[in-house]
Amino acid sequence: MIGIVIVEDEAYIRKGMVLTTPWQEFGCEVIGEAKDGLEGYNLIKKLKPDIIITDVSMPVMDGIEMIRKLDDELEAEFIIISGFNDFNYAQQAIKLGVKDYLLKPIDDEDFYFTLKKVVKVIEERKEQIKQLERQVLIEEGKTELFYEESYDNNYDGRKRYVTKAVKWIEEHYQEGIAIGEVAEALEISESYLSRLFKKYTDYTFVEFLTDYRLKMAIQLLRDHTIKVYEVSEKVGYNDPKYFSILFKKKIGVTPMEFKNNLSGEQDNKQKDEYNE
Repeated sequence: MIGIVIVEDEAYIRKGMVLTTPWQEFGCEVIGEAKDGLEGYNLIKKLKPDIIITDVSMPVMDGIEMIRKLDDELEAEFIIISGFNDFNYAQQAIKLGVKDYLLKPIDDEDFYFTLKKVVKVIEERKEQIKQLERQVLIEEGKTELFYEESYDNNYDGRKRYVTKAVKWIEEHYQEGIAIGEVAEALEISESYLSRLFKKYTDYTFVEFLTDYRLKMAIQLLRDHTIKVYEVSEKVGYNDPKYFSILFKKKIGVTPMEFKNNLSGEQDNKQKDEYNE
């Protein structure tokens, strides 16, 4: 749920918004209310909502000052409601990145349209963050422990098996490899390698192999000329459908959606460069 805090000194307006707005239809819930800017400032710092709906003219601290103080302290979207059709207020609000400026009495249709628009912005941002976090986890993995170029007499020999297994994955991930053949190549038992791999990487062999393949797939998908089925084959999956299901499960979007998002970002970048 997207958390909302409402800051409004007129109680009947504040309570009216809380009680009559169908928040759940927008995937939202009101997590706090405040009757002035200072109370709102302290509450927002504590609750860290996604959306702040605030009046402008309030006692103790006005809405503009509250937004200005919060600007560097959290990432949230602001909607202003005001009884003043004051261009100066609106101009200040725009400079502070406020999403919309609604005049009282608030028209439900206008308010719902604004709320829906802001919710979409937040959902897209959260999805981008999740996607980036997934990519970082895949990119970083836990391979930093396994790139020592030389070993001294005190080096744990068990780690060496894991290091060699990781390098085997990096060299053979395009093939249909399994832990059994890696263990055979290292001249140890499959069960022993399995235990060592989990202990030193916190991954099972299959989990590590899957993440490494997806890491390679992400790099390949950055090339807009390559087909998804070609990427699937290049990272060791002969079944493109299975590859797409696995990619969606791990990354949150299908390979085609990921590819299209990259293409869209590239198009926007080119447009920006052209406009400059």
